[in-house]
Parts: sequence; C-alpha cells; structure tokens
Amino acid sequence: MTATKNVPDNVPDRAVTARLRGVHKSYGPVRVLDLPELDLYAGQVIGVVGENGAGKSTLMGTLAGSVHRDGGEILIDGEPLAAGSTEAAGQLGIAMVSQEFPLVGQLSVAENLLLGRRPRQSKRRLLVDRTAQRAEAKAMLEEIGLSAGTIEVNREVRTLPVPTRQMIEIAKAWGREPKLLILDEPTSSLGPVEAQMVLGLARQLADRGGTVLFIGHRLDEVREISDRVLVLRNGRLVADLEPAEAGEERLIREMVGGEVAQGEPKAPPATSPVLLQAEGLTADGLGPVDLDVREGEILGVAGLMGSGRSRLVHTIAGAQPSTGGRMLLGGTPYRPRGAGDGVAAGIALIPEDRKEQSLVLFASIRANVVVSVLKRISTRGLLAPGRERAEARKITENVNVRMQSVEQPIGSLSGGNQQRAIFGRAFAAEPRLLLLDEPTRGVDVGAKAEIYKLIDQAAEQGMGIVVASSELEELLWICHRIAVMNHGRVVTVIDRADATKERIMTAAAGTSSLDEHRPTNSLDEHQVTNGATA
Repeated sequence: MTATKNVPDNVPDRAVTARLRGVHKSYGPVRVLDLPELDLYAGQVIGVVGENGAGKSTLMGTLAGSVHRDGGEILIDGEPLAAGSTEAAGQLGIAMVSQEFPLVGQLSVAENLLLGRRPRQSKRRLLVDRTAQRAEAKAMLEEIGLSAGTIEVNREVRTLPVPTRQMIEIAKAWGREPKLLILDEPTSSLGPVEAQMVLGLARQLADRGGTVLFIGHRLDEVREISDRVLVLRNGRLVADLEPAEAGEERLIREMVGGEVAQGEPKAPPATSPVLLQAEGLTADGLGPVDLDVREGEILGVAGLMGSGRSRLVHTIAGAQPSTGGRMLLGGTPYRPRGAGDGVAAGIALIPEDRKEQSLVLFASIRANVVVSVLKRISTRGLLAPGRERAEARKITENVNVRMQSVEQPIGSLSGGNQQRAIFGRAFAAEPRLLLLDEPTRGVDVGAKAEIYKLIDQAAEQGMGIVVASSELEELLWICHRIAVMNHGRVVTVIDRADATKERIMTAAAGTSSLDEHRPTNSLDEHQVTNGATA
C-alpha cells in the first residue's frame, strides 16, 4: 500500500474538521502549548513535526481528551469538544494512536481490539460472545493489511513485541472509523514495509474525506505523506508549510531555530581484534546465526518486522536464553544464563521500549542513572547520598541531559533526554560491548544527532557496538557494516561502502541474490514462531 497525495473530489473546498481558537496549556509556570488559531481541514494528511518538548504530544492529547486544556475552544465539525474527556472526543469521531500503547497487557489481542464495545455480530446480550469477538478482531487486523494468522488474536498483548503492539493499536483506532485520526509516531518501531502500510492507511482515510494528524520524527515519511506540515517549537506554531516548502533543511531549521550539525561519518576501524564471535547461535525464533563484531566497530542489524533483530541483541545480552551454538567474548567462551551474566561480562543493552524496559518513570533521574555503578560508589553496601547525587550529575552531564535537577522524576523528561540518560547509565558501567535496539525511537532530529555522536565517540574509544534498527537511513549513516536478517537468520553482511537501501531491502525480503554473503543453511529449514519478536 503506497502513499500518494491528492485532495479528494468529494470533499468541499477547505471544509474544516477541527477548529482551535486560543487553546493553551501550562504545567506550573511553563506554557507548553499556545495556539491562538489553527484549522484542520478534511481530506488532508497533516504532518506535525518539532523537537521533543515542542508541544506535539500536548496538542494531540488536547484533541484526544487525554490532556485537559487550560483554556480556548475546540470545535469538531462545528460541535464543541469538552476539555479533558476521551469519551467526548471518541463520540465526536476522534481516535488516537499513542506512543505509549495504552493496551491492557493481561488481555488478549481480541479483547484489546474490542475493549469497551460489543462485537457487531454478537448473539449474546449478557455474556461476551468469544467467537464473534475473535472473528471481528481478525477482520479488524485484516482491514489494515495484516493477513489472517499474522497475529494470534487469543494471545496476551504483554507477550508481544513492540512492533506488533503498535500494529494492534493502529487496528484498534482504525476500527472506530474516525473522522479525525491522530497518529503519534506510528512508524517509530516499524520496519519499512509495515511503515508503508501505515502511511497507506493515512492516505486512505484522507481520500475518504477524513483528517489525519501525523506526528513523525522521520522527516522523509512526513514529507512523503503530508498535504501540509505544521512545525511546533516551544508550544507555538512557527510554520505552516505546503509540501513544496517542506524540504528537510527547512523543517530542521524551523524545528530547532537554526542548523543541526551532523558531521561526517567516521571511516571503519582498521583491523582490530574480534570482540564478539557467534557461531551457530540459536534461541527461540532465532538462528543459527554466525556473526562477529570487532573492537571499535559499529555493526548494524537490519530486517523486516519479525526478522529477529531484537531477538539477536537480547540473546547476546543474556536477556533471552540461547538454545545452541556458542559465543566468544574477547576470545573467552561466553554463555550467559541471564542478563546479569551479560552485565558481569561487560555487555550493556539499551532495549527498544525505554518506558517499560529501561526506566522507572516515577523515580528520580538520580535513582535511574546510578543503578549501573552502585557497587562502585557504595561503601560496604551503603550509599552516601552526596556521592550518589554527584555521580548522577556527572553521568547526566557527560551525555548532555537537559533537566532542572537530578531529583526530578525521569518521566518528566522528553523522550530524547530520557534516552540520553539511558546512554549515560550504560556508559558509566564502562562496557566492552554495547547493544542498541532502536536507539533513536521516538526522539527528534536534534536528539538523534547527539545520540549518533555518543555512539560514534564510544566506538572511537574501542567499544564494540551492535545497532538493531528499522531505520535504514540510520544504519547507512552510522554503521561500518550492516547484517541483514530474515526469518531469524543473518542472510548477508554488507560493508558500508557497498550498502544501499535497495540492497538491504532485497536481502531483508528474502529475495537477495547476494550468494557470496549468504550462510550455508537454507532459510527454508527454519520456522519462526507466530508473533516472533522483531
């Protein structure tokens, strides 16, 4: 499903779906949203860009009812929208796909998709009609392009990987047949094929006369899909651009109020010792994998959703048990029995879902960042508060975390600052091998540039780095080599000088003719379990 822009013939010229007047929101003395006037038109996909903290999510939450605005008026098709009411927003035809995945982990896929409403074909009035529920859930998934069997509708959501949960959240919103669909970073955890599916859905809704607000940090996607691009900075609308005006340089300049220096990619390291060597490595849904990472090397891992990217880095880290093969770390046999063994061996993992897997959001920045060095800064098992605070300030300063105090909750930081704090915590442990799973998911272009710089500096100091990412531009920019996965196996490893998007995608889709790089084992011999981690 490929996105193409147009204005539907059946939509009246400049029909207004949503009209915002004087809408504003403050947290304490800080005004995070200030929109004197904004109209959202029917039949358009409207891109919304801005740095973390620019006010994008506050705007979306205000429209969806999850954020209570302090003042101003919002009209949806002329009807006033009550402040801070998700129910009122839903009744007026607003649906939102959030970065936070507000799904109930203990419930099944089907139960989540139909949460709060009965299946249309239900024959029961008092009891839940499970058969009708499952049938409608399957139909909802198929409606967004997921073939039957791709996702088990009886499976608990908490057992599913982030990309799968993202697609479930999209199917849930799509099934409500909204007139205003809000997509908050909908492709941040998806591979190129799934991302195109989502862009196609956005265009399809606009073609039917609906309105789509598309928040994105991938500027190429925003420019591809949008009929109009809004740029927010410090809670204010600073640019409202037509597609022809929305070049990448213009968008970045408007977002940050200046230019973002990215520097030049560093050349691959000279011949250096092999740090990690995997031979015939297998795990649930993974392998066999043969792979090596050298000291000072940044090795990328590409592949479509379900290819095994995340499984690979989690298995190396010990977070997922291996079932066969062997690994050598620094020439010494390495077989972790859990994530603790990986940490003890000098491996740091930064997982994809920072809010669920990396942070305690209600705890302080201090408590979150010093956990990797508690043994070093404690005396006989006791912590000195002053030393702990000093270490936290040092860690956060090293990675440029923008904050008021190390004592503020880490959940109050923007996504980019949260990610920098996680990097700082990992670097403080002085690992030999750094494993990154979607390291820039949900962060803006300015934060991305800073994270790339941190990765590059770590490699220059001799650290081996593995980057699993669904963003091909990211891998092409920062990596020395790129390993491409398909059905749990590495099907080719491409040097940066030879890497192109087309070559990577061909291999990832399983149609590669690059036989000189292909492992001897046939892909047909391996079956990936349903719902496999990306």
